[in-house]
Amino acid sequence: MYKNVSDNWYENIYKNNQSIINVYFDEILVNSNYITSFKVGNTLFDNELELGVTPCQYIELQIHKKANIGVPKQIRVEYGVLIGEDFEIIPIGIYNVDDFDEEDENIINIKALDNMIKLNANDGYYDASEVINENGYATLKQIAQDICNKKGLKLRFQLFS
Repeated sequence: MYKNVSDNWYENIYKNNQSIINVYFDEILVNSNYITSFKVGNTLFDNELELGVTPCQYIELQIHKKANIGVPKQIRVEYGVLIGEDFEIIPIGIYNVDDFDEEDENIINIKALDNMIKLNANDGYYDASEVINENGYATLKQIAQDICNKKGLKLRFQLFS
């Protein structure tokens, strides 16, 4: 449940209400008339679900070349539902371009992975010695924050006390 939407959003999401998807390439809104296909999916890095494995969300887009876009560094996606006269918007995610294919004469195919891909690094084991305090331990929150800082991520959901 996304905390920044009203009860009306939840009541209207499954009705035949008008909705929108906003796609931003490097913070510039892409004209939705040029988006010919949009898909959201999930994958596992090693295709095995085990303790410590993090799923990665991805998007696949097809955009007509008349949109006149370059290869973006980052793609941001939002979803909105019409409530009264305004749209209530929730973020879907921020994605890093994984594949940008212009081989077709009219369509650009793009696959992008969310920022969880930054955690899929085979750079050895994590060393928590930098965050261990004078008592000889670190909290899960401190360790999670340190990992995110080192990978260039924000710890958004503070589930730890």
